[in-house]
Amino acid sequence: MRLVPLFGWPLTLVAALVVAVALAVSGRWLLRRDADPGARATWWRRAALGGVVLAVMAGPSLPVTEAVSVSNVEVYLVVDRTGSMAAEDWAGGPDAGGGTRLDGVRADLAAIRDAYPDARFSIIALDSTAARELPLTSDVDAVSSWIGSLQQEVTDRSKGSSLERALPLLAQVLAGAAEASSENARLVYILSDGEATDDGAGADAAAAAGIGWQQLAGVVDGGAVLGYGTEAGGSMRAFNGSADPDADYITDPDTGEPAVSVPDTAELQAVAEALGVTYLQRTGTDDEPATAFTDQDVEQVLSDGREHKRYTRYMVWPLGLLAAALVTWEGVALIRADRAVRELTRPAVDGAGAQAGGPR
Repeated sequence: MRLVPLFGWPLTLVAALVVAVALAVSGRWLLRRDADPGARATWWRRAALGGVVLAVMAGPSLPVTEAVSVSNVEVYLVVDRTGSMAAEDWAGGPDAGGGTRLDGVRADLAAIRDAYPDARFSIIALDSTAARELPLTSDVDAVSSWIGSLQQEVTDRSKGSSLERALPLLAQVLAGAAEASSENARLVYILSDGEATDDGAGADAAAAAGIGWQQLAGVVDGGAVLGYGTEAGGSMRAFNGSADPDADYITDPDTGEPAVSVPDTAELQAVAEALGVTYLQRTGTDDEPATAFTDQDVEQVLSDGREHKRYTRYMVWPLGLLAAALVTWEGVALIRADRAVRELTRPAVDGAGAQAGGPR
């Protein structure tokens, strides 16, 4: 048992001083020599009530350690939002009731989120640069909000990209996570069409830093590489920051015709093999169900860990019952005292009334 004041020691000490002064003042009247026994009982009852209130404020408590279930799954999402991800070859394209590759990405992101409701998520967005837009968090609402706001990169700002642009940042994030919580399971999902448009700049930068996809395999426990797009590819509309279904198509500078983006399935397959995860090509037509990439055969994923949390359990309810009893006693005593005063004053009032109504 220990004391952990509900409102801090300073306020508790001030309350103790106020109670002591109030009892001292009332004691001058209730404890005087000629006071009746009932007055003395009143003082002791109020002293007990004040003591109980102070005891409650002092917060008698017990330190408690409780084991609670926690998820030990960390999910890392690398999401390609370059202009090519707006290619209109998802589920037949808009003319066939389909949409863009990003429509497929949003659906698959939602499936991953729902498959691991207790996991922690981190999101790395890939366009001309790679940025960690959502640190590791268990806030599912934040993940949902990010998915709902996912848009392609603004066309005028595009400077080309490739999967390798995300490699240094992903390696840094995974290394830090492995060092902080080596016992956790880390799932990596890469959602991209694999198309490189930076003339190898990203690959050269990763190679110069001595980082390759194979090096990440040791800290990756599962996940998948999900590719988007059809063999025929699709054209992409320009994007200026606001959705416009009638925006002009991005053109090929060599031909002046709408450019066609074709997924680089070889690149996607190579990344998946290096990481040791599943590779699936997604077109929105006859795709495998989401369980094909969310059902992970990893022992850590299938069993949650347990975390010991320490907190203080206040043991004030017995004192609360005692305080309630004393307050009830005080109320009953006040009612009796009020009745007694009325009984003492009634004859005088009645006599005065009779005298006023008599003959003059």
